[in-house]
Amino acid sequence: MKIRKLVIYGFGKHENKTIDFTDGINVIYGHNEAGKTTIQQFIVQTLFGFPQKNSAQLRYEPKAGGKFGGQVHLYDEVHGNCIIERVQGKSSGDVTVYFEDGTTGGEEAVQILVRQYDRASFESIFSFSILQLQGFERMDETELSRTLLSSGTTGVDTLLRVEKKMEKEMGDLFKKSGRNPEMNVRAIELKEMEKELKSEQERMSTFAPKMDRIHEIDREWQEAKAAYESLREQYRALELELQLSPLKERKRNLSRRLDEVRKSSFPSDGIRRYEMISGRLTEMEAKKRGLEAELTAMAEKIPTYPRPEMLTEMERLLAREPEWHEWRSAVGSIRERLTQLNVKRMRMLDRLGLDKSDELLQADVSIHQEEYLYGQLQELNDMNQQIGYIDRQLTQLENELRDIRTDQLSLQKNSPTEAERKQAEEWPSIRRRLAEAKAYVHMSRSSRDDGNPQLLWILLIVAAVISIVGLIGDQWIVVGLGACLAVIAALSKLGKHSGQPSPNNDEMERLINEYAGQEAEMEALIGKVQDYEQRHRLLEEAAKTNERKMGVLEEEYGAIVQEKERLEGSIREFFVAYGLQKIPNPGILHEFFGMARSLQEVERELEDAARQSEELQGKIRMRQTEVERIVTAGAPESSIYEKLRSDYLSLQEEAQAFKTLAQKIEELQMQKQEAGELLSSLHSQQQDLFTEAGVETEEQYYKAYADYQETLTLMQQLEDLESQLSVHGAVEDESGGSERELREEVHKVERRLAALEDVINSLVKEKATLEVETEKLLTDDSYQRKQQLFEMKKAEFAELAKQWSVRQAIVEAIKGMMDELKEKKLPEVLDRAEKLFSELTGGTYMALALSENGYFQAVAQDGRRYPIIELSQATKEQAYIALRLSLATAKEKTAPFPLLLDDPFVHFDEMRFSRMLKIMERLSAKHQFIYFTCHDKIVEYWTNATIINVSDIGSAKGAMIR
Repeated sequence: MKIRKLVIYGFGKHENKTIDFTDGINVIYGHNEAGKTTIQQFIVQTLFGFPQKNSAQLRYEPKAGGKFGGQVHLYDEVHGNCIIERVQGKSSGDVTVYFEDGTTGGEEAVQILVRQYDRASFESIFSFSILQLQGFERMDETELSRTLLSSGTTGVDTLLRVEKKMEKEMGDLFKKSGRNPEMNVRAIELKEMEKELKSEQERMSTFAPKMDRIHEIDREWQEAKAAYESLREQYRALELELQLSPLKERKRNLSRRLDEVRKSSFPSDGIRRYEMISGRLTEMEAKKRGLEAELTAMAEKIPTYPRPEMLTEMERLLAREPEWHEWRSAVGSIRERLTQLNVKRMRMLDRLGLDKSDELLQADVSIHQEEYLYGQLQELNDMNQQIGYIDRQLTQLENELRDIRTDQLSLQKNSPTEAERKQAEEWPSIRRRLAEAKAYVHMSRSSRDDGNPQLLWILLIVAAVISIVGLIGDQWIVVGLGACLAVIAALSKLGKHSGQPSPNNDEMERLINEYAGQEAEMEALIGKVQDYEQRHRLLEEAAKTNERKMGVLEEEYGAIVQEKERLEGSIREFFVAYGLQKIPNPGILHEFFGMARSLQEVERELEDAARQSEELQGKIRMRQTEVERIVTAGAPESSIYEKLRSDYLSLQEEAQAFKTLAQKIEELQMQKQEAGELLSSLHSQQQDLFTEAGVETEEQYYKAYADYQETLTLMQQLEDLESQLSVHGAVEDESGGSERELREEVHKVERRLAALEDVINSLVKEKATLEVETEKLLTDDSYQRKQQLFEMKKAEFAELAKQWSVRQAIVEAIKGMMDELKEKKLPEVLDRAEKLFSELTGGTYMALALSENGYFQAVAQDGRRYPIIELSQATKEQAYIALRLSLATAKEKTAPFPLLLDDPFVHFDEMRFSRMLKIMERLSAKHQFIYFTCHDKIVEYWTNATIINVSDIGSAKGAMIR
């Protein structure tokens, strides 16, 4: 699978951006906060869904609130070119897959494209960062095996999840020392129920003895009941006689007392009415005395009422208090403003370099003046540039002239000697004669040796051809050479005819012997002389040209310098008029004019602020005079209104106190009058009660009430006694025995009745207890229910034990299969990882081995083993990266995903980083790499990769939205 393009609608800080990828290595570069991790998360979340809103993972919703989501264009080996589009919708987003043949799909199609991987499995192999490389030193063989297996290397992801689920369910069912697991709870319940069943069995065995005792109790109760009824009748008769005896005696005593204290009448509810009137009298008298005392005290404390016109004047001034504070606040603001303006003015003068501002304040700082000055300065700047340019040209010409003189001296040192010059001048004629001599001697010898006439003709033809070529090319030396060859051929022909050697033959051979073999040396000498003369001539011409140019430039330089001095004088006079003693930098002229205008504006503001401050100070002094006429003089200006408000409140409180006391005195006088009238009424009511009772004093009134109450009580008691006696039919006043004898007889019968009652009650209670127990034994099915519940609990426990056994068998089977898969698959992955680790470390470490306790060790070249924790951080990360790349290689056919690397090589040195690059370039033939980094130096190493700068990505047309 290869990612071709990303189209981001809106994801985090990226909106409407398009990123194109190529096969092999793609490097996404950008500084911190540029959005690299956002792009990585866009790829992962588009493939595997957006996180839940309450998840710890970020959702990267658009910052500006645009459309959330985008597209991932990819090429799949099975399905061809596809587009996965995921936008905001349900919790994980609405996804649509567009296939090459025009068909579409949903989440199921995405699962097919990602080979049924979930996000965790994908990130465990194909997406990692520097943070995920930590903790490798704490990983043992078991954890690594589970990591490899759970990441999909062996295809048992589901089995590992089933194993974890089974182990959790086993733990929920049973733990040896646990109390909460279900089987532990069932075992405790079964033990308790077994104890209860034994107790029920013992209780059921007591039924027969209890029934026999119930029958025996029935017989004993009948006998005791008969004896009790007989005694009860005897007791009733004695009791009645004993009861009536004191009633008769009491009736006689009540009749005698009634005759002594008889009182026929008393006021209705007289005591309550009298006590209520007495209480009201006491209360009213006390209240009246209190009102009189309070009136006396208030009359002494009432103050003098203040003058109304003073209060009115104070209220008028207080109503205008905001105006006073506004004036004072304005004065303070103006003072602060004056201070700020003076500071600003001094700061501007300091920046302008002026001690005073009189000249600058009167100067013209208009835009026209500024533009005029800019023109003058621009002209001065142009002159400076021209002078600089001429200086550079003169310097360059001087340097060139110096170089020419140096070259002339160097050339003079290597110049040819006079002898060499003479040899070079003579060599062309000697060379021609030497060629003629060689040809002549050769032809002469050839003629004498074989007398071949064809050679002479060939020599004549060659001479003719050479002469023609020389004439055509206007090369007279070549023509002369051809003529020499023709002459030699003719002489050879003549010598042949004569048969005698030529008289020039000896001369020719001498010439050949003298100069033969010196042709190359002489030709080099001629070239050296010609080169020297040519270079000498060129250097002389260059020196004269430079001197001529320098003269022209010096004349131009003098004219420009003279004009510059004139212009600087004019500009200096311009700035002296502004109070400046030197010309400022042209770059700050705009700021100078702006500050000059600001300084003039500050001066005007200072004058306005001073005038406003004087006006406000006059108003404040006038108001202070008005207030001091009312309040005590001597109060400071800042607190004069506080003093006025305090005096006003004091006067107002005095007026209010006077009104309140006057009103209170009036109310108290009315209350005193009402209390006097009520006292008179109460005294009248009290006298009416005394008259109705027929008494004159309070003591006699209470005595009359007591007698009346006793009379009523005695009459009621006599009526009650007569009623009781009439119920029993006792009208005669005779007795069969004394009361003492009757009481002794009654006591005897009571003791016998009590003894029989105790016997009967004990029998009834015992029988009731036995009946309840036997009835419970007959009707209570708790034993059967407990027995049934016990069997049910045993069956449930057996079923739970069966479930636990099944899960145990599944876990053991999975563990066995995982051990087998680990033995088959893990060595292959580790072997490939060892090779990569060895290559990364340059052979420093040859293998990754397991210690006796199952933890990883790095094996060095000399065979020493180092625990992972003792290695450097970079080496630990290289070991983990080797495992990750080995995993990805193992999944090449079943999960050919691109690898997303978030800057995991930052701890590598240059050598190991270059090795890592070679490994990635080698693997990029079959895997696509997308590397995220913020380091400029790392980007420079990627010569064969596609570099994508995050700040440059985007689409002018915006993202394509389907």
